[in-house]
Amino acid sequence: MSSKEILAQQVKALQVEKQTDLQQYTEQILKTPLQERKLQGTAWYPINILETDFVFDKIRIQVERTQLVNEAHQFQVGMPVSLFSNQENTQKDRIQGTIQKIRQNTMTIVLPVDELPDWFDDGKLGVDVLFDETTYTEMEKMLQSVINAENNRLAELREIFLGDKQAVFHQKQKFYQNPQLNFSQIEALERTINAQDVTIIHGPPGTGKTTTLAEIIAFTLKTEKQVLVCTASNLALDWIVEKLVQKNIQVVRIGNPIRVSENVVNNTLDYKVVSHSQYKQIKTLRKQADEYWSLSKKYKRNFGASEREQRKLLIQEAKSASQEAEKLESFITDSILESAQVIACTLIGANHHYIFKKKYHTVFIDEASQALDPAIWIPISKAQRVVLAGDHCQLPPTVKSYEAEKMGLDKTLLERLIQKQPEASVMLKVQYRMHEHIMGFSNEQFYHQDLIAHDSVKEVVLNEQERPFVFIDTAGCGFEEKQGENLSISNPEEADLLIKVLDDFRSRFTIPVAVISPYKAQVNYLKSFLDNQENIRVGTVDSFQGQESEAVFISLVRSNDKNEIGFLADTRRLNVALTRAKKKLVVIGDSATLASHPFYKSFLEYVERIDAYQSAWEYLY
Repeated sequence: MSSKEILAQQVKALQVEKQTDLQQYTEQILKTPLQERKLQGTAWYPINILETDFVFDKIRIQVERTQLVNEAHQFQVGMPVSLFSNQENTQKDRIQGTIQKIRQNTMTIVLPVDELPDWFDDGKLGVDVLFDETTYTEMEKMLQSVINAENNRLAELREIFLGDKQAVFHQKQKFYQNPQLNFSQIEALERTINAQDVTIIHGPPGTGKTTTLAEIIAFTLKTEKQVLVCTASNLALDWIVEKLVQKNIQVVRIGNPIRVSENVVNNTLDYKVVSHSQYKQIKTLRKQADEYWSLSKKYKRNFGASEREQRKLLIQEAKSASQEAEKLESFITDSILESAQVIACTLIGANHHYIFKKKYHTVFIDEASQALDPAIWIPISKAQRVVLAGDHCQLPPTVKSYEAEKMGLDKTLLERLIQKQPEASVMLKVQYRMHEHIMGFSNEQFYHQDLIAHDSVKEVVLNEQERPFVFIDTAGCGFEEKQGENLSISNPEEADLLIKVLDDFRSRFTIPVAVISPYKAQVNYLKSFLDNQENIRVGTVDSFQGQESEAVFISLVRSNDKNEIGFLADTRRLNVALTRAKKKLVVIGDSATLASHPFYKSFLEYVERIDAYQSAWEYLY
């Protein structure tokens, strides 16, 4: 397929994914009672209106929730929402808006009207999440732009990334010395220095990918005034922002402050604007606008000609004060962005209206192996050259539609590039996280035996009697898997065994422990026993990608006479699970079921080879 054919296929796959997402939204939100929506974080009810003003010709309201205060929710900046008047509302009693700002318990919403409906004064108000077409629209528009690009840098990058055009490197320079970096990290930096088009930094677990990327960004800023840094998730973005701030680099983090970690919230654009010396003037103007707006309401229900004219003048004054405040805030925002060395945002955030038209010589994209191609093209479209970092041997981006997945939506640009432009790729080869036995199987299966355990972790154990890696085999114990109503699979008896082994372990050690399973039903069962225990985190394999723990306990769940292993067949999931542990790894599973798959057969052979095998019978009696 040509580059344009690949992109056209992605447009179709994205449309299929959107329909699946919309269908799931309809089932989960529209058909769910209000009380459940509140608990799920997709509705706030009841709400109080704290403030009302104008943003040019639109009304802006600030609301606060009065119940489930400080609980997690799913509202985000830029998300469309629906305001309603009471529980038994009709669609007529709703008005749609867009979230402009959000805090833990307050939300600022812009409404596309210049007058609030009458029902705003009647009864209790609430706000619902709406299906967000914006992200899909942005991604589809971006794909079309890449397809249609001709005779420009975006067209060149398209052919390098997806076509047959070779990436160009300047004459190799090897001059960089840094005692903080190992040989493969220095190679990644030098490859980036010499790259004219693209560099790929392949970072297996524990190899210091983010540290390397931060060092490369710092080096790049010696010759470039500003760079763009993007990731697929807020968590990964905060991590790299923190690394950059530690290097005294001026970073502006664009995004929803509620989703930003406390360590970097001072670097958000919102915080910097509010902390600016001229922000008091903005507050004064908005207070004036609010006062004019409040006065205008007096005339709403008692209209004569003079009252109508007076109300019109008051509304005009409110609009004028709001517009002055908006202009001043835009000026402050522009000056903050102009002085930044690094603009940091998520992939979709690269189309934020504050930076929509900006271009950069170098764009850095971390977590590229977890990014949908339609999203990753957004920051690429702003670049002269691109640095991608990630690990295609770990889990790909989440795709909700099986059909879209079959159409290739889960295949990432990083994966394609490593195949098409191998000379642009550098693998980081020294890992600083785990014992060599914990690393060993993944190293054999995914990393061509190129990974090296650093001396600081290579043979580190909890004590001389404690093996770093144990596989506990439940074959023959009769621990049968069970399928729940939501189709997720659990194995309560295997979970009970894990808890027993874990209790024994914690009687001897007080280190942090992660308890992981590929199946949500198993995770929920384990959480019912472990969730409130100190130093224990419980979650799915997918939720633990990018994290680590001193000790990790894994329940593989599958145990059946048909030898079916389901989505364990995506072997990257086991790679992620196995490589979270630093000093202790315990895997529990049924060898009789697992061995039917060649990959898991090799896993069991590895377990035998390093003397990590135990039978579950040793723990049952």
